[in-house]
Amino acid sequence: LPASAARDQAIGNIARQWALSDARAAVAWVEQLPPSDAQRNALRSALASWVQAEPNAAAQYVATLPAGKEQEEATTSIAMQLANSDVQSAITWAQKLPAGSARESALANIVAQWSEADPQRAADFAMRTSDAEGRKNLLENVGRQWARNDPQAALSWAQNLGDPAARDAVFPGIITVLAESDPAQAAQLVSRLSSSAQPNATASIAWQWAGSDANAASRWVATLPQGAARQQACENLVNRWAEIDLPAAGTWLAGLPAGPSRDAGVLAFTRHVAATDPQTAAQWADTISNENVRNTQLETIATAWLHTDPNSASAWISNSSLPDDAKLRLLPPHG
Repeated sequence: LPASAARDQAIGNIARQWALSDARAAVAWVEQLPPSDAQRNALRSALASWVQAEPNAAAQYVATLPAGKEQEEATTSIAMQLANSDVQSAITWAQKLPAGSARESALANIVAQWSEADPQRAADFAMRTSDAEGRKNLLENVGRQWARNDPQAALSWAQNLGDPAARDAVFPGIITVLAESDPAQAAQLVSRLSSSAQPNATASIAWQWAGSDANAASRWVATLPQGAARQQACENLVNRWAEIDLPAAGTWLAGLPAGPSRDAGVLAFTRHVAATDPQTAAQWADTISNENVRNTQLETIATAWLHTDPNSASAWISNSSLPDDAKLRLLPPHG
């Protein structure tokens, strides 16, 4: 058949049907096909049938594939296929895979599906995982999925975890999901996180909250103590707010006291303005309190401005607060 979507579909159908009666022969046939998306899809189709009939043999075959994207895709496909019908069989199969990214990906997909139907048992399994990094990733998956279906139950589970490391693993994801529907409640939970986990959580809340009520979000961000969490929250708030109401975001920024968090917000604001109004962007950037950050951003704005309006940009650069060496880099020598 000529190359087409119809041929690709036919190849996949053949692989799927053949594998029902002789999976090894079907896989061997697929392996002889030229490398392509159709071949990879056909392999996944054949493996989906094989794993139903002979899960151990299918697992052994996947383990022989070269480590990389192909192996991970095949493993994920089998994991999801098994998890749809029998989670325990899926877990048993995945645990027989050799250690590595393919095994981790399979377990993560199985546990994510398990969390939809029985999050408590999925969480119990994740807690029994011996590898610390693997346990952290699985707990994150459980917490996020559980929070999507029942945020209050997920919060109750997280709060009752006796292991501080486990709480740190699950709380940020739960808070991020909760922020999509109830950012105010999510904001109240940030203080329960470790200091290292707070910046990402506050940034996520600020982004989500700004989309629904930027004024409320800005009042919350202004109450945060100075530090990395407040800086990231300011940046995300302004990024989202500027998309919705640029003047309002600017008015709020103008009222902030000088400091790292205001600098982060101004940086975000100037990035939104620079393409359409470089002079205004430069005026804002000139208010950044950190000298290095200020000069770097002013140079960035000036460089882009020189490409769109060299005369105006050159006049501004000559009279700007930039140091002399920066002006020399930006402006060509006369004569």
